[in-house]
Amino acid sequence: MAVGFKKSLFGFNCDDVMQYIERSQKSFAEKEKDLANQVEELSKSLDLSNENYRKLNDEKELIAKKLADFSEKYEEIERLSENIGKLYLVAQANAQAIMANSEKNANLANSEVEKNISAINDAHESLDSLRKSVIQTSNEFLGEIDGLISSLNETKETIAANIASDEEHKNQFNEVFRTLTK
Repeated sequence: MAVGFKKSLFGFNCDDVMQYIERSQKSFAEKEKDLANQVEELSKSLDLSNENYRKLNDEKELIAKKLADFSEKYEEIERLSENIGKLYLVAQANAQAIMANSEKNANLANSEVEKNISAINDAHESLDSLRKSVIQTSNEFLGEIDGLISSLNETKETIAANIASDEEHKNQFNEVFRTLTK
């Protein structure tokens, strides 16, 4: 900015110089005020960014904890599913063994079948409880658990049908035995 000062006898005109200094001072004061406002706004923006960063870090930690909890629950569900599968296989194997020996050991077979039905009922209750837990933890396992429940119900129905068939065979045997002994 070119400033034209009028010359006077002893140099530049003092009024011109003073006016220039006052204008410059006002201009610098306004710029200083604008810069101070910008610094304040940037400081507020920085504080807000820092707060948002802290909140994001907190949320990240919370999500990490939830992920760890989910992983633990997932592993627990896997262990429970494996145990229930083993229980199912044991119950099914026991039921088949009982049916093979039912004519020789009718009373024993009925007792074992009742134990297996009780075990299946316990497993059914355990599956219901597990199902509630799984629904809270993850909807991903609902189809698999419903399939296990259905299989247990089919096994229970098969055992009940086999018991009825066993009773019918027993009655037939008794009738044949009575006819032969008469």
